[in-house]
Amino acid sequence: MAQDMMTEIMNEEFGVLYRSILIAIFLVFLVMAMQFESPRFSFMVMMCIPFSLVGSIFLLFIVGATISMVSLMGFLMLVGIVVNNGILYVDTVNQLRMEMPLDEALVEAGAIRVRPICMTTLTTIIAMIPNCLAFGKAGKMMQGLALVNVGGLVAATILTLVLLPSFYRVVYNMGKGKEDEYDKLDCD
Repeated sequence: MAQDMMTEIMNEEFGVLYRSILIAIFLVFLVMAMQFESPRFSFMVMMCIPFSLVGSIFLLFIVGATISMVSLMGFLMLVGIVVNNGILYVDTVNQLRMEMPLDEALVEAGAIRVRPICMTTLTTIIAMIPNCLAFGKAGKMMQGLALVNVGGLVAATILTLVLLPSFYRVVYNMGKGKEDEYDKLDCD
């Protein structure tokens, strides 16, 4: 009886954390859509989140850690952390697009932002290494959070710098076709 009650409480808490993660994703998307004044650009930045999930789950699997309440809190933190790289890149491309063609802006933004993106990611990863190694009395308990954050940051950073320029181009071209249609309608 006590075991069933404990299992029910745990399942309820997992459900709350899953909903919190979904709400966090929605709020991050909403804030970025308001800042970029376009859901298209915020959608591009949000692609960093699935990239990070790949790395998080992979690192948990490699170490043999399970998804726990603490690791779910790591996923919740990761939603806010990994979009920073995408924001830096997309915002820089948007600024450079006013001065140069899209292809040049994509390359130049990568060259300009690779160092700040790598520095911020590296400092966070280095700060999490003691927790990843489970140092201290509560180290094993907090290890899941650190593993999720480190794995997610590594994957999101690499995939953001490699795939986001291509994804930006695809989304930009999809929206460009619609803008061209509106221009034709205005001319008629």
